Amino acid sequence: MITEKKFDVVVVGAGMAGLAAAIEAAAGGVRVALLDKLAPPGGPGASVPPEGIGNETSRAGGGGLARTSLEASVEELLGRHVAKGWGRIDPTLIRVYLENLIEDSKWLRESVGLPYAGGRAKGKGAGVFFFLHGVAVQRGVEVILGAKVLRLLTDEVGRVTGVRAKAGDRVIDFKAGAVVLATGGFEGNQEMVLKYAGPVMTYGTVVTGCPTNTGDGHRMASEIGAQLINLSVCHARPTDTVSGQDPTRPMENIYPMGIFINRDCQRFVDEGTADSDTIGNAIAHQPGSESALIFDEKARAKHPEEYEKYPAREKVIHKAATIEELALKIKMSPEKLKKFIVEFNAAVKEGKALGLPLPKTEQAYRIDTAPFYAIHPLITGLDHPLGGLKINTRAQVLDRESNPIPGLYAAGSLVNWAFGRPYTVAGVTSYTGTYHAGESGGLPMALVFGRIAGRGAAQEALKARG
Repeated sequence: MITEKKFDVVVVGAGMAGLAAAIEAAAGGVRVALLDKLAPPGGPGASVPPEGIGNETSRAGGGGLARTSLEASVEELLGRHVAKGWGRIDPTLIRVYLENLIEDSKWLRESVGLPYAGGRAKGKGAGVFFFLHGVAVQRGVEVILGAKVLRLLTDEVGRVTGVRAKAGDRVIDFKAGAVVLATGGFEGNQEMVLKYAGPVMTYGTVVTGCPTNTGDGHRMASEIGAQLINLSVCHARPTDTVSGQDPTRPMENIYPMGIFINRDCQRFVDEGTADSDTIGNAIAHQPGSESALIFDEKARAKHPEEYEKYPAREKVIHKAATIEELALKIKMSPEKLKKFIVEFNAAVKEGKALGLPLPKTEQAYRIDTAPFYAIHPLITGLDHPLGGLKINTRAQVLDRESNPIPGLYAAGSLVNWAFGRPYTVAGVTSYTGTYHAGESGGLPMALVFGRIAGRGAAQEALKARG
């Protein structure tokens, strides 16, 4: 038996995008339900169980939300996205994001009251989830966890009129004037990753994102004619196989002084400008889908605190008196690695490293001071796909003819706003994309378009009331 509940707006997915949308919609004076398939925090299958495994928001760092200004002008930042976007990004979406980011961050701090500590949201991603969950409840949102949405409901002309969900042994039709999808990516669905991102992002990677994100929103929206774009593009990070750590985070000053090489002793990124997403994606395309970060005592001594604080460093950071000895420890050819390091050091001139095959565009350092170090093996951690539903600047989901689907909005990593792809230089594959092109990041994007989606859904629901 199917029961029915009536609301004005139904939001699906209780991450940053869904919570922001629900809070914003409630501010518009409408009745809002927020559904999530994960169980309440602390229980089996919980949104944020004690070990911190939950939705994408609960696993995030929370650092991108404390914006007080942009590092450059909107035009300059937009230009970075366009330059790195291979002609496949929507600059109108990026402009709206950049133009709203500061005010939305201010709203989060001052109107919503999200607490901060040390430049990050207090409690990081889990803290954001718990706090915004409380705010949503306080502002009248009916939060229903443990409710898996099965499909979108539509009327005879294709307008979205709600969702059908299963909660326990009950099936409930949540009728509404508008629906916001904020269901995250599909990194937890190997079939979808293989189909859309390909074998290189399926078999040579580990899931560092949310394993319960299985592409539910992509599937439901596609079933009613929504347009999906750029599904091969993924947000990734370099990941060591011992601690699961991304070395570019705790070693943010050491890693640009080192070099990333593949098992054939070839450099494949410009360490001076490469962000974690670039490096993580590029590693997936290397022989064996692995790499090593090599640096010397000069780099360690300049930033000893970064080295000392690296998790499980005794197990994952190899140390040797010579390059040849280091090569044996990381299962590379001593002759090849020695030859490469000699050539690299010879190319470092006036703060630049030439070719090999990519230039090092920031200050370059010789790898010449013993002992020598290598973090190995480094593989690709798949955070979440970046491709998804195509939306307009009002966060309305577009159909395959690029027309808005009435009553349907989307935000968060479910929607596509970035692009990237591999490329080859001198026979070596690298990668470039727009994820970190300038003031970007998953939580800030989710915040901006979540608020836009919530406002739009509330306005459309009010019209639907008559």
